[in-house]
Amino acid sequence: MDRMHGETAVESAAAVEAAGGQGSRGYGAALEDYAGPISALALMADAERATGLSGWGGRRWDEERFRHDFTTLCDAIEATGDVSARGRGRTRSRLHTMLVSRLRYLDAREALPAADAQSIVAPLIGTGLPRAGTTFLHGLLAQDPANRVARAFEAAMPAPLPGPDGDERASLYRDILEYQGMTGPGLTQIHPFGAELPEECIFVQEGDCGGLYGVYWNVPAYQQVIADKADSAFRWQVGVMQYLQANRPGGRWALKAPGHMFAWEAMRMAFPDALIYVNHRDPGKVAPSIASLFMALRGLFSDSGSDPAAVGQGLLEGWSYAADRYVDWRVGEGKDANVVDIHFVDLIANPIDTVATLYDRFGIEFTGAARDAMLRHLDTDQHGKHASRVYTLAEFGMSEAAVDSAFGRYMDHFGIRREKRA
Repeated sequence: MDRMHGETAVESAAAVEAAGGQGSRGYGAALEDYAGPISALALMADAERATGLSGWGGRRWDEERFRHDFTTLCDAIEATGDVSARGRGRTRSRLHTMLVSRLRYLDAREALPAADAQSIVAPLIGTGLPRAGTTFLHGLLAQDPANRVARAFEAAMPAPLPGPDGDERASLYRDILEYQGMTGPGLTQIHPFGAELPEECIFVQEGDCGGLYGVYWNVPAYQQVIADKADSAFRWQVGVMQYLQANRPGGRWALKAPGHMFAWEAMRMAFPDALIYVNHRDPGKVAPSIASLFMALRGLFSDSGSDPAAVGQGLLEGWSYAADRYVDWRVGEGKDANVVDIHFVDLIANPIDTVATLYDRFGIEFTGAARDAMLRHLDTDQHGKHASRVYTLAEFGMSEAAVDSAFGRYMDHFGIRREKRA
């Protein structure tokens, strides 16, 4: 099945590249099987040959740091990533796509000086615990004609890719996601991935070579090196948003990423007038669900798997730390901040009312067109409507007592109701 799709996808990529000029070329290797080493120098040279470009960002976009971090990533993947034969092709696909996109975006941005003059005004930004409805709510907000989101293909490929029938990015990225295994039913039943779906900020930041990669591969040495990259990641994201906005004006940005909980100050510095909402849910339901997604994503690249108990313990420690830091901010500096806290159980029970309340708090008009579009979306949206999946705390080395101990202060402060736990 994978081989048949790979051949079809390569033919599709070749057609796309043949149709456009030099500036539209470069992504074909992201759809080819690969058995070679994950070498930073080789991959960067391949991207340069594929695009005919060599501008990696210079001082303005911290090319030296990018080269260092990308080299560290590739070395760590080889050292500790335990990539499988199939995972090696997927790994090259992910990294080649990022490298080609970085080269093409920086080239296109330089040719669009209007990008530098763009202001990102009062974006809606969602964060909070993962698996707490942030994707569901983000998808709902994307239906408002007054909002704009970064679609997955825009996040992965910011610069347009002209073809005989117009911009080819969506169809090409659909093939790339399929090749990487991101659209397989086992994964999309846990979390939706698709070329035209609203995408998280962490994917918009991917071209900066940041935290996303620590999810896909076991690369602790890399994660240690990039621990200080939050400011850089947001600077890159703002730059991409400026470019997208200059290329296609209009709309209030609607953004989201649970990971912003770990970069709270950097996020607020990058978007000082942001309209922020934070999703909350019983950590006893969140913890095993996010662990299952983590394991599924790692499984795309490695057959050796990660230790479920180690994954569970790491997530428990990390997210309880982020939750406690948010409580500290809410009782301190952010005590009077106009940040909206949204409870998962209320969101799922009354999604339209939740949006109406959110808009009211931020002084945003909730138009009839927006309401109607959201209602139509709810009629067809499949997120959360697949067969029920049961993840237990025990299978990831956790217990109810451990969860309640780790998140007790957070749950008490926000009055989070316990759900039925498996």
